[in-house]
Amino acid sequence: MFERRFSSILGAALSLFSLAGCSGADGDAPVEGGEEVETVGSLELMLGNVPADAACLQVTITGSRTVSKSFDLTPNTNPKLTVSALPVGAVKVDANAYSSKCSKVTSSSVASWVLEKTLTARIDDLEVAKILLKLVRNGRGEVIVDWEAPPWFSSSTKPLDLAIIGDTPYGAAQIEDFPNLLASIAADPRVSSVVHLGDIKNGSSRCDDSYFAQVLAGFSTLTIPLVFTPGDNEWTDCHRANNGAYDPLERLDALRKVFFPVPGLALGGGFKQVSTQADDAGFEKFVENQLWFDASVAFGVVHVVGSNDSTPAWYADDPTGTKVDDPARRTAERAQRNTATLAWLDRLFDVAVGQNAAGVVIMMQADMFDAFAVANNVPLDAFDTIVQKIATRAKAFGKPVLLLEGDSHFFIADKPLESGNPLHKVTISVPNLTRIVVQGSTTTPRTEWLRLHVDPSTPAVFSWERNAR
Repeated sequence: MFERRFSSILGAALSLFSLAGCSGADGDAPVEGGEEVETVGSLELMLGNVPADAACLQVTITGSRTVSKSFDLTPNTNPKLTVSALPVGAVKVDANAYSSKCSKVTSSSVASWVLEKTLTARIDDLEVAKILLKLVRNGRGEVIVDWEAPPWFSSSTKPLDLAIIGDTPYGAAQIEDFPNLLASIAADPRVSSVVHLGDIKNGSSRCDDSYFAQVLAGFSTLTIPLVFTPGDNEWTDCHRANNGAYDPLERLDALRKVFFPVPGLALGGGFKQVSTQADDAGFEKFVENQLWFDASVAFGVVHVVGSNDSTPAWYADDPTGTKVDDPARRTAERAQRNTATLAWLDRLFDVAVGQNAAGVVIMMQADMFDAFAVANNVPLDAFDTIVQKIATRAKAFGKPVLLLEGDSHFFIADKPLESGNPLHKVTISVPNLTRIVVQGSTTTPRTEWLRLHVDPSTPAVFSWERNAR
């Protein structure tokens, strides 16, 4: 049982896009036959699995005018619905679901499902915006309290397997082989989902939109869900001349838009819903921080990246002398992301403790204990507060905790906090934390993947197997 009520998600991705229109010389609506012609757009609604007590969906979109439409629903289906002739501009979206067919819904009917909160979106010409429509069971007509679990929570205690990859594809050979890597993972019937630990490109190639789209298309070929956490190569290091001399924060915004179009929905196939930090007040931009619960284990990804968590100066290699570092923006972004990371780690362990979990899995891109960096006096101090938070929470949790990292490319399995860790000023012993760095770009052109086996009935909970292609 949950100790507080969680939202139940009926379902779904809303794809908002505008139909192109023409403007007059003064920017007014076009005129046809002496009358203004309104620029309109459409809203495509995709529902997740429809529950038994949702037979009619009523959607209301309010902008410069209000548009309402009703749809009859069939339980246990995944329909796609469309609302047309919507006003371009800022709109508010509301929705209710009823247990009766739409023809029988009246003004006095009580909705069985209601929108968790009114959503705000903007319909722009030639733009596609996606939002997740969250409907919660309406308790106003019920005598008892509904303690239903959220869709990212599974009460199953059955063992499961995940495929873990990172630092791939690197270079032309791996880019060409990437579909084969994903296909080989999806072909394994034991694997239920995939996690990519970041760095979808090497550090000396361009950070173009077209490349992001290419990788996303690869992810989309999967028939099983994929959870992705960003790496430094796809935004932090994009200021480099050979990366395109991009503004890193502009690339971060683009990355979030491309790879997290529907907050709370994993990529790939299978319609896997996850909890996202974007639902928490004050952390709305952090769509990439996600968690879920399955096999009596709390799984969480946090956006922590290499390059000492984005502390090096930008444009150090600018050949033109026209681009300069922006320490204020760079430092502010890292500070905000660090605050979000610490809060999300607390959230992850709070879920684990509240559910008496058998274990916790923390996943990120950065190798916070990178031996090469230590040997070459490359700073890792930006990770101090994160490692200290993990140490404190893992120690108090007392059960197996697994930290999965990418970044440094060579496979490692160790216990970096077993006797504390002077590098990050950790003075307590945390023997229940195991770290794995997955093998990355060094296997060319093929890339190995790690099979993580989770069995809550065993004392260790976690075991793993390296799979080289």
